[in-house]
Amino acid sequence: MMKSVFKYLLVSFSVVLALPSCVKDMEIDVPGINREVVVSCLFNPQDKWELTLSETKNIQENEDIFIEDAIVEITSGTGEIITLNYSGEKGVYKSDDYPGMGKTYTLKVNIPGHEEITAESKVPGFVEVTVPDFEVKWVKYLNPNDLMDYDVFPLQVNFGETVQEARYLFRSCFFNPREGYKRYMLARESLEKLRTAGLPGKAYRELAKLVDQWLVSQWSFERILFNFVEDIYLRKTLNAILHREQKQKTIPTREYEAFGRSVCFGNDFWLNNVSYDVITTMGEAENVTHAKLLYANANLKYSMEQNHSRDEEFWLEAIQASKDYIEYYRTYILQVSQRINPFSEPVIVHSNIHNATGIFAGFNRQMIYLFTY
Repeated sequence: MMKSVFKYLLVSFSVVLALPSCVKDMEIDVPGINREVVVSCLFNPQDKWELTLSETKNIQENEDIFIEDAIVEITSGTGEIITLNYSGEKGVYKSDDYPGMGKTYTLKVNIPGHEEITAESKVPGFVEVTVPDFEVKWVKYLNPNDLMDYDVFPLQVNFGETVQEARYLFRSCFFNPREGYKRYMLARESLEKLRTAGLPGKAYRELAKLVDQWLVSQWSFERILFNFVEDIYLRKTLNAILHREQKQKTIPTREYEAFGRSVCFGNDFWLNNVSYDVITTMGEAENVTHAKLLYANANLKYSMEQNHSRDEEFWLEAIQASKDYIEYYRTYILQVSQRINPFSEPVIVHSNIHNATGIFAGFNRQMIYLFTY
């Protein structure tokens, strides 16, 4: 009986293998989709005007498509016209002017073959943020978004006045004086030495995007070798050349890009962390005078427990945002968070650009020094 069953199964399996495949290729006509212009400009009074123009790309394209032949003008509410000129690379348009505090700005972009692109936003009026004296008392906080425990200590932020329409983002920051003032650059001729030594084409193209620029971290260059050079011995050789060829300088100021990010949670009725983001807490409210936060840094807590000074500075970043800025940032976090969830509906990132997509929004940034440990 068992032999008969085995023969039946064997014959059935042979028949299945002999049958032609039931899977067939099907040609599907995908309608052509016109590319949209993407405008990116988040502006504040501390930085000169800078705007990036690019085009949308399909899922098969890796390289960004930048626009180099646009006429970009920004008009203030008082009638002043600011022209942004093309910088020569990566679709970036710049001006030597700074946005003004509390001013409303209208953007106009004209590109051959496109309708005029417009947008409007303003820099919120300045409201001074201060942190009163506090004591670092570590407590446990269960974040409901990811169900993880975090070691945090409470911190209160006071506004200099009652803010009628408060739109704020807060982040915990740290600054390492030993590294934060250093800048690194890879020259074009040094990149050619790496290629001669066997640098793969993909890694060469990625490093080419960074040449002749002063960057905050050496890892900006090293990560490309780590990601695109599979041979361990070749990677070690290239790393040695990279470190030998890198130019280095020290600057006297704390630039924003040199600050590290830690963990920050809202501890007030009007503040929250969006999705799985534990870096930024944000909120909107009316007639508020303060904000309560939970500040976290795992390395700081460990150092305090070991009574070992890190000689690092700890700061709080407070951003007073326009309505478009905070909506853009909120929806951006949601879109990135939902990418790992196959059952979620797509999230459309907020845009205030007419005849294109992207964002044109003003904000104010304050960096508040807390202590050094």
